Amino acid sequence: MAKKTNFKVNGKQYYRVTRTIGKRADGTPIRKQFYGTGINEANKKANEYINNLKVGLISGNQVYTINILLKKWLFNVKKNEVKISSFEDYYRTYNNYIAPFLISDLPLNEIKSLKIQELYSELIKKGYSTSVIRKTHKLLSQFFKYAEKEGYIVKNPCATVTLPKNKQNVKNILTSKKTRFNYFNEEEIKELLELFRKTRYYNIIVFALGTGMREGEILGLQWNDLDFKNKEINVIHNLSYVAEIEEDGTTKYKTILQTPKSENAIRIIPMSELIFNLLNNLKRNSDYVFATEKGTHYDLKWIQKRWRQLLKGTDLENKRFHDLRHTFATMLLLKGANLIQIKELMGHSSVKITEIYLDVLPKTKSDTVNKLNDLLMC
Repeated sequence: MAKKTNFKVNGKQYYRVTRTIGKRADGTPIRKQFYGTGINEANKKANEYINNLKVGLISGNQVYTINILLKKWLFNVKKNEVKISSFEDYYRTYNNYIAPFLISDLPLNEIKSLKIQELYSELIKKGYSTSVIRKTHKLLSQFFKYAEKEGYIVKNPCATVTLPKNKQNVKNILTSKKTRFNYFNEEEIKELLELFRKTRYYNIIVFALGTGMREGEILGLQWNDLDFKNKEINVIHNLSYVAEIEEDGTTKYKTILQTPKSENAIRIIPMSELIFNLLNNLKRNSDYVFATEKGTHYDLKWIQKRWRQLLKGTDLENKRFHDLRHTFATMLLLKGANLIQIKELMGHSSVKITEIYLDVLPKTKSDTVNKLNDLLMC
């Protein structure tokens, strides 16, 4: 039986229904027409449109998708809640692991937990790590929580998603128990200091080894942050090289001074006698403790470049500036400091983080087991 139609265009027959979808400011109704091959299809399209309109999925003639609404949420809500460096991480996560996939163009009301599960499975197939998936899930969870709160969706689909577990074989487990970071031993420290001795960065290297502060914390350190009377360093500034991203994707890079990355990172570090004397002998031609001859802060990228140049071709070539921080913690542990003390000095959020220094010192573990030699010799 042929479907009943009531409208013809370009030689084709359709069924047309008209529905009231709202009212104008003067009270007159706003009507919209819907077309289908028959009455059932036309009514179905009309009903879907009106239902989406009620839950906020449609604004005018626009259907809200992740690529539309999540991006608006990022730039108009999230950007005002987090630091510029954190926002960059959120945007990169969206741009790399969500936007390119099919799920991002689906209407929000069609996205169920299974669709999100499929996205994570696809990311795994493409070789992305579980940490990437967890980062993606964190962003989507926050977005859908916002969408639920604002009435765009009825239920947060992330609430019932199962995250993939880390799949580790025996080899991977053993590898994870070995040293998870690089540090300079006593001989390497001497070699490093000798490499930098005649450069303008020498004091920065010594200061990093003597305080365990991050590179951005050192370069952002200001004279007002120092309490010479009590011999204390107040870590309350961090110099960061960040990307300023606009909604159209335009990116500008700049260096900014901000507070450290977390509440725990804001801390007080006592000055050793060596550090106290080093600071007292520095010129004060700027608000910054470590400043150029012109009184400006050092450039983060330039220091990293000079670091690589000086270490290239030496046994220290694979070491990073950040490894000075690991060296500080490692040497304290070897000299008898306890984990709680090291945690506070490092600004770690949990002693669990500091515990990596317990089982990553092969020399220390070797010395420990060798203490049984005399006991077992017969």
